[in-house]
Amino acid sequence: MRTSIFAISVVVLVTTSALPALAGNFKRIKSAEEFTALVVGKKIEWDGGTAMIHANGKTDGKLKKQGKYAGNWVFSKGFYCRNLVINKKETGTNCQTVEIDGNSMRLTRDQGKGQSTVLSLK
Repeated sequence: MRTSIFAISVVVLVTTSALPALAGNFKRIKSAEEFTALVVGKKIEWDGGTAMIHANGKTDGKLKKQGKYAGNWVFSKGFYCRNLVINKKETGTNCQTVEIDGNSMRLTRDQGKGQSTVLSLK
């Protein structure tokens, strides 16, 4: 019984102490000026492909599974909103929260309520 309580205590201690490390020190980007300074014009990479967000409101890149894409973007009301065309099919506009931690960027779809992806800024 004591061994079980000790084992559970160790698991709880390790799990709760690891949570801040997993969360990182991401800071939410809320202005177009900040977004432009930190993201626009940099190469963006993640497991699923690469991207470039251009100052002229255009974005393009390459997805590993679907090939090249292009689209438009705006930063509006604290969100990065983009509409892509992949294989001649429009994705529709999706507005995402943007968070930065050094050279890492986390995008969370559906105004911060959807799936998150962590990307590298080069």
